[in-house]
Amino acid sequence: MLKERRKQHEIYPYYTRAHRAVQPSSAMPPCTLRDCPDYDALVLALARSRMAPVTTPQASLATIGDGAIALTDALVALRRDLHMHPELSGDERRTAGLVASRLRQLGLEVEEHVGGYGVVGVLQGAHPGPTLAYRADMDALPIQEISDRPYASLSLGVSHACGHDAHVTVALGAAELLAGLRSDLHGRVVFIFQPAEESLDGARVMIEAGLLERYQPAAMLALHVSPLQVGTVGIAEDRCLAGMEEFHVRFYTPGGDLEALVGEAATALQALSTHEGPQDAAQFEALAQQMETGSGLDRAVFVSCWSNLEEQAPAYHLLGLASLTDFDQRPALQCQIRRTLDRVVDRYDATYDLAVTFVNPPLRNASALVAEIRPALERLPGVDRVRLFHDPYPFSHEDLALFAARVPTAFVWLGTANARRGFTSMLHTPDFDIDEDALVIGTQVAAAALLHLSEAWR
Repeated sequence: MLKERRKQHEIYPYYTRAHRAVQPSSAMPPCTLRDCPDYDALVLALARSRMAPVTTPQASLATIGDGAIALTDALVALRRDLHMHPELSGDERRTAGLVASRLRQLGLEVEEHVGGYGVVGVLQGAHPGPTLAYRADMDALPIQEISDRPYASLSLGVSHACGHDAHVTVALGAAELLAGLRSDLHGRVVFIFQPAEESLDGARVMIEAGLLERYQPAAMLALHVSPLQVGTVGIAEDRCLAGMEEFHVRFYTPGGDLEALVGEAATALQALSTHEGPQDAAQFEALAQQMETGSGLDRAVFVSCWSNLEEQAPAYHLLGLASLTDFDQRPALQCQIRRTLDRVVDRYDATYDLAVTFVNPPLRNASALVAEIRPALERLPGVDRVRLFHDPYPFSHEDLALFAARVPTAFVWLGTANARRGFTSMLHTPDFDIDEDALVIGTQVAAAALLHLSEAWR
């Protein structure tokens, strides 16, 4: 049971403990925007204060659509190059160098080594307007790829199983399209290529490096591949992804069976979950339908655990991860975890220490920003369907949440699944891959949303 749940856990965007340096949440600068009780009203007022009665002309959307199609071969080639050369969190040297070089070729101002290997490219428009940010994560996962495709990973034990190769490709494609439309662009676009998302460190270190203070974006956009059908785009009107708490448990069982204790504790803790995660694109689609209708996922809990008995004299014996779509449930869940551990150790005449070691908040979209860009996405020639989600996805976490706590943000799901072509795997699995038609669609989505906001908020 523990092995089955661990396999299921590894589907979701969370990095293994060995690859992340735990940092106290107190290291983060205080939130000021999302803490405001009138957050969405503030975003809407910001938009209206800058907004002319403008709709992105269909001609502009058609130009973006045609331009992205013209980039098809280049996008596919770039994505495959990145896919073949994945780099783990904090080690994105080659990827960052490629990104910086391409941005300079496009005429953007480039800043490198922002929070490690982070890269920032600034595209200045020809007219006054807002500063908009677009974020793409760059790192890969410690997962051995199982693939016979010619572009399979060349790095043993490392692969782009979360699609960040596609994210970088889409961002560079959007930068190229908008660079060609510079004369129509109001304000500037700050393209943020973030390291270390999988370790949930990258956003924090970029913020601590002064990124937001230097560029002061009025809004931020981001895109993530998903098992939605290719041609489909999904966007949450508010709460988007779960938050998470990582916890460590050390047991003290003199003369007892530690391995049995850890296995029983893991099974009992995982039973606190209210939902089971999808295993393929078909199950993800069923969950997406619940997210559209608002079917109770707003209070979902998912607990996953695995043992840490392989190390010599480990500091802890069990690592746990609790995903919550509603962080108000954290105190109650922590009580449940302690009660569960109390019951288990009593049977082994044992004791334990429990410590929460890492916290990442839920990701929330700014509803006013979603309402602003959604019509532009619906009118894109490459997008078959835009789905509005009312409940969050309960099994994934994103350190984009740290940006979203400070800057109005819209996070978009990009459909990359296609059963007819054999692309049905979930993220964070050894055989994950995408229908590369999604690269053109993602480039259209990113460029169109940014262009629309630059015109509407000018």
